[in-house]
Amino acid sequence: MSSPTMPDQLADGYNRFVSQRLDEQKQLYRELGQGQSPHTMVISCADSRVDPATIFGAGPGELFVIRNVANIVPAPEAYGEDPDAPLAGTAAALEFAVDHLRVSRIVVMGHAKCGGVAAALGRAQSEAGGEAGAEDASYISRWVGVMAEDASKAVADNPSMQQDGLQQCLEHLNVGSSIERMRGFTFIQRAMEEGRLTLHGAWFSIASAELFWMQDDGEFLSVEA
Repeated sequence: MSSPTMPDQLADGYNRFVSQRLDEQKQLYRELGQGQSPHTMVISCADSRVDPATIFGAGPGELFVIRNVANIVPAPEAYGEDPDAPLAGTAAALEFAVDHLRVSRIVVMGHAKCGGVAAALGRAQSEAGGEAGAEDASYISRWVGVMAEDASKAVADNPSMQQDGLQQCLEHLNVGSSIERMRGFTFIQRAMEEGRLTLHGAWFSIASAELFWMQDDGEFLSVEA
């Protein structure tokens, strides 16, 4: 039987996995073949530079990860009563992680130089400057529109801040707001009341590979390695 045709980059990567890692992980994969029991759910950006498993040094089966543009968690009311409502993928993953996998914690992890955050910030700056702008019906625009209130706040509260500072400010606000919106889901409220779930925020600096952890007051402090 001939081998399937694969892009060389992916085939080479799989070959490295088989030759360098599989021998020591064969038993682990046999066990994972029977089911999963991750301890943590991570909601992170789809950005290729920010991989939760790499950052947290996690192996297969340890993290349940959902990745989307700008690590956004929409509010429960975004779904309404329509099972086919847009934005439902993140809510479905949350429900599965909390009620079926029973993870112990959920971490929302933002990162520096986030393109989704930049899009929301640019729109807020245009509106603050009196530019109406053309109506954008793209999927990206509708998705990052969840950040509109935070983006406007970042711009209004920091009129003299440089662009990089505004970007980071909104990246931090977005993490905190996603956590707050999560608290609106009934299944998350129930799990927290039962004492089996905690919610956390983090932010990753790509250039320095430094992780920052969100405190109760919303401040992000560097994690000492």
